[in-house]
Amino acid sequence: MNVTFNTKILVSSFAAIMVFITGCMVGPDFKEPEMDLPSAFRFADEWQSSQEVNLKWWELFNDPVLDYLVETALYENKDILIAAARIEEARAVLGFTEADLYPRLDLNGGANRGNFGGGVISDDFDDPNNTAFITGLANWEIDFWGKFRRANESARAQLLASEYGYRSVQISLIAQVVSAYYMLLDFRERLSIAEKTLKSRDDSLAIIQKRFDKGVIPEIDLNQAQVQREIAAATIPINKRAIYSTE
Repeated sequence: MNVTFNTKILVSSFAAIMVFITGCMVGPDFKEPEMDLPSAFRFADEWQSSQEVNLKWWELFNDPVLDYLVETALYENKDILIAAARIEEARAVLGFTEADLYPRLDLNGGANRGNFGGGVISDDFDDPNNTAFITGLANWEIDFWGKFRRANESARAQLLASEYGYRSVQISLIAQVVSAYYMLLDFRERLSIAEKTLKSRDDSLAIIQKRFDKGVIPEIDLNQAQVQREIAAATIPINKRAIYSTE
């Protein structure tokens, strides 16, 4: 009777110790930082659908060239590829840390064929020795202090950070492409206006030149027309350089 009672006490004590040790996690629990944020987005009532939140907003411009540029940038940009590779790396690390929580089984095998065995070389080359072996090793490191659990939490957080980083790079890249594209269109429009302005100034200068030759107007009017014509001509190479740089 006493033996049974003592055995129960021993088992209960051992179980309590195991629960206590297992519950002793390394380091404090993670606590999200307190931030004074509004409870809802300002236009939350107008943006309810997840499809609207993830809207491809650049397609609202209905410009096939812009769509092509954005798609090409998302597919070819090196920063995007690096961010995607970091997600795969973080996912692999998470898989390794999760695997550490469970028992591990290693297998090792090999095979040999020859006339050497047992420290003796055989002269019978027609009848070589064939040997093969396979061994297994199982081990499990019990996570008493929560080392693997903490590592697992860290790896999972790193994966989430990599995914948000990838999304951030995407948003930034799309904004840069769209901005540069419409900046390019703006420079092209400025060049077109400058070329039309130069033609207008040339026509005006030709008229003023004829009036000056006839003595209708003074020379200062001719000089002002020439200055205005040169100002218009000077803007053309400036806009061309801006177009080449933006392209």
